Amino acid sequence: MGVHSSSRQLATLPNSGASYYEVIPAHTSYLNMPDAFYEQASTYGGSLHSKPNRQEAVPAAFVLELRQGRVYADNNDSVAVISADNKLVGDASFQYTNKTWDTIQPEDNNIFRQSYFLEPERINGTVCSLLSGGGAAIGNYYHWMIDSVPRLHLLKETGQLKSVDYFLVYDRQLRFVQETLVALGIRPEQLIDVATHRHVQADRLLVTSPVRGNGAHTPSWACDFLKAAYQPAPLPLGQERKFSPLVYISRRDADTRQVLNKDAVEDLLSQYGFETYVLSPMSFADKVELFAGARAIVSTVGAGMTNLVFCAPGTPLLELFPQGFVVPDFLELSSRVGLDYHWMVCPNLRPATDLGDARREDLTVNIEELRRQLDLLQLHEAVAATA
Repeated sequence: MGVHSSSRQLATLPNSGASYYEVIPAHTSYLNMPDAFYEQASTYGGSLHSKPNRQEAVPAAFVLELRQGRVYADNNDSVAVISADNKLVGDASFQYTNKTWDTIQPEDNNIFRQSYFLEPERINGTVCSLLSGGGAAIGNYYHWMIDSVPRLHLLKETGQLKSVDYFLVYDRQLRFVQETLVALGIRPEQLIDVATHRHVQADRLLVTSPVRGNGAHTPSWACDFLKAAYQPAPLPLGQERKFSPLVYISRRDADTRQVLNKDAVEDLLSQYGFETYVLSPMSFADKVELFAGARAIVSTVGAGMTNLVFCAPGTPLLELFPQGFVVPDFLELSSRVGLDYHWMVCPNLRPATDLGDARREDLTVNIEELRRQLDLLQLHEAVAATA
């Protein structure tokens, strides 16, 4: 029945059943991006996937409490947060179109075009929604860690985290969802998901602003929260590290962005002292330990690189891109946590020009160029720092 464009304003309305808590003031985010990377960055149309932004206006980060509030999320493309007066809460909802791979205005949320609605599952107590739509809805680790988990920091800062009875996620069966939340004291029995709760109404619903606001920059507060929440304790004196300090992340467990000449790549990396790791079989705790102890990392672009947030400042990183999928996500994340970022674009005869195809593009690494890039990483100094 319409849209509340501002959570702050909604909370000022008489009998709205809403309370607004601002945590991070509005500000401007800056990204120091090399000109060479900017020129090579891929574009696919639509504002979200045009050339990356070096500057973004970031709205305030907040927590919104809605008494008798609802969440409707029956598809990957939208999350509809609905207040007690049956209006969409625009700045707490999520609207996405997979045609242009872009976020859209609240008025265009597809809930306004639906002709059939599931009855809400009514839940006694307090529910916190960790839904963020888009990539998070399809179980992507990057979007879970960047767009969902940091919402817990906003709740913690307002003193409301311990009051939550249930947390609404996309898939409570995902291993990394359970492991990351258990580490924060959230029990599996507190999780509900959209498989059985597509439409939820709670006595008290807690939602937050999108972690990255209306843009793509990862806020420093989110990185700081993740690192503080999960950073492993220092190794006892004399205990050997479980993982090599020189880390190569292989995507041999993935069905996209395969390194076609992987044997030659791994052979060269082993000459420099790198060990090859595949992330999917690892526990979350092992991933954190692997990246926290790394002193140099080489990896093809992929969601597993979200774990860069756990690296020590100054860690050298070499990111490998297929020509059709040069994206700034991990350059940007590296800048937030102070890594020494390097990149290498691997040319293809027919690089993808559509984002859907580009996400699946394989790559062939030029071995001599890789050797040159490795020499720039100053690996001897990196390893010496671990001694």
